[in-house]
Amino acid sequence: MRIKVKSDDGKKINLIFPTWFVFSDLGAKIAVKAISRNAEPHEFNLSGKDLSRLMAEVRKIKKKYGRFELVDVQSAEGDIVKIVL
Repeated sequence: MRIKVKSDDGKKINLIFPTWFVFSDLGAKIAVKAISRNAEPHEFNLSGKDLSRLMAEVRKIKKKYGRFELVDVQSAEGDIVKIVL
């Protein structure tokens, strides 16, 4: 998984995570804990089990289609955010 962020002032951030870790059960548990710590209880109602099922579906999509762009956003100011599996 690659996360690329480029701002209009020339700053770039490139993060590369192993896809197997991000979409594993352990990755789902870490994500649920981090989200629940930072979100209001009424904003986030997914359990670890629900997120694990979601991650399994994303793995199937990745296996079927190969390279897959989850997010591709460009702002009017020139900021770019891309998340690619």
